[in-house]
Amino acid sequence: VTPKGVMPVADWLPYVLIAQLSLLVLCSWFAMRQAIRPLANLARAADTLDPNSNTPRLSETGPREVAYAATAFNAMRDRITQYLEERVQILAAISHDLQTPITRMKLRAEMAEDSVDRDKLIQDLDEVERLVKEGVAYARSAHGNDEKASRLDVASFIESLAYDYQDTGKAVTVGEVSDGAIVTRPHALRRILTNLIDNALKFGGSAEVEAQRHADDTLVIKVLDRGPGIPESQMEAVMKPFFRLEQSRNRDTGGTGLGLAIAQQLATAIGASLTLRNREGGGLAAEIALRQ
Repeated sequence: VTPKGVMPVADWLPYVLIAQLSLLVLCSWFAMRQAIRPLANLARAADTLDPNSNTPRLSETGPREVAYAATAFNAMRDRITQYLEERVQILAAISHDLQTPITRMKLRAEMAEDSVDRDKLIQDLDEVERLVKEGVAYARSAHGNDEKASRLDVASFIESLAYDYQDTGKAVTVGEVSDGAIVTRPHALRRILTNLIDNALKFGGSAEVEAQRHADDTLVIKVLDRGPGIPESQMEAVMKPFFRLEQSRNRDTGGTGLGLAIAQQLATAIGASLTLRNREGGGLAAEIALRQ
């Protein structure tokens, strides 16, 4: 019984109130998502910032404050890219200009009288010249996008590369290779594999090259060796320029420390990824993943 003067409450009214509250919460959640999405994109872009990769620029839309932050982020990225390009150009220019005086010094040393000091001087100049050439190669690898992509047969490409090594007496073999073709920059890919094979020959004495195509159409090329491998704590460090695992000053054993850095730079330039892992039973596996 309803008291006199009090309007009765309909049975369906609580359900309407619950539906309204639910709709209000849903709209509030959707509005919040729309508001913070640009911030999430900004955070994601900051986490994946890589001036060497051709990632799209951050969208400069949204609320005024968010759009301003996105604009500032894009400007910062452009400045970082410009600074890196300037450093690379300086390295390339210095390395290129050093080749001429080094060549002159080598000619003068070779014309000198035979002596132990003359032979040591020529050997030192050869090491400096090799370091300069590797510096130029590293600088150029940062701009590997100049080469046009073309279609190549994977099996023929790898066999041709292995035969070039075999003709010079190097122990390079070809393992399992999947049939098919791939569109990539052939000179850059050849330089990557050459650096990895040279590294395997230097530390393992032999190298084996394999290529497998996965279900997602990713082609994985592996360069395998049975050398000492790399300590897990230094897997990332070996990709940095001028880092050498062999800490002696003998460049015949330690190299210039640019081989893997150049391979990493070129892999990024052609849209591939380079990873290193130690093999069971000893040795190293360098894997290049090319996605189509």
